[in-house]
Amino acid sequence: MAGAAAERQETGFVNAVNNGFRKNQKNPITLVVGDTTIDGVVSAKKYTGRQASGSEPYTDVQIVTTEETFNLSMKGEAAPSLAGGGLRGLEAIIPGIGRKFMTAAFNHLKNRLKLKAGQKVPDVYGKISNTDKTKIVVGNAQMGGPIDYMYIGGMDVRSSYNDDIATVTVSNANLIPAKKYADDHQLYFRLRARREDQRFDPKAKDGTGTPKVYGKSPSRGDSAGRIVVTDKVPLNATIVRL
Repeated sequence: MAGAAAERQETGFVNAVNNGFRKNQKNPITLVVGDTTIDGVVSAKKYTGRQASGSEPYTDVQIVTTEETFNLSMKGEAAPSLAGGGLRGLEAIIPGIGRKFMTAAFNHLKNRLKLKAGQKVPDVYGKISNTDKTKIVVGNAQMGGPIDYMYIGGMDVRSSYNDDIATVTVSNANLIPAKKYADDHQLYFRLRARREDQRFDPKAKDGTGTPKVYGKSPSRGDSAGRIVVTDKVPLNATIVRL
């Protein structure tokens, strides 16, 4: 999820919380999203930091209470990508994991699928171990985290304010603790092309010698694929072992 839709969701959520706080005469309110209730809320705000690499941070929005601040990763309802930052981001969380996945993907494409230079590359998935998936979903400070909650809901935030109990309720979303989300879902790396015209290049490597799999896009010049983390794979997906 990116662009105008993400901006609309984040702004809608922040406005819902802050409007409720103002209606309660600037006294703390209770926030209810799905099965999660957070008491003592005094504001919500968009996160303004970045990853150490300069990429988009894990945190999108922060909820501020009288006791602490919670970091939220805002996602849409359909097959959300759960982590960003690409190869550099993964390496910052678990050193070596990104290179391991890229090498496994390359070996599968070249040796098992017998892909030749210039051929179209299918998306490649790698099953993430139980040990690693929590680290990847939660992230760390270097990645603009760690994440406390995954917010998964509609792009147009629907909310209501109950004056009697000073509560803002978001009706079309769930707020799931990040660790619980990781525990409850099988997660996968996904490697895909950034541009439609990128093709297999068995000689392409990055500065560390890790296979890049994709060659340069003739139309836009992109010279690498994109790695994301997802909890869904197609039935006919190419899945490699890590």
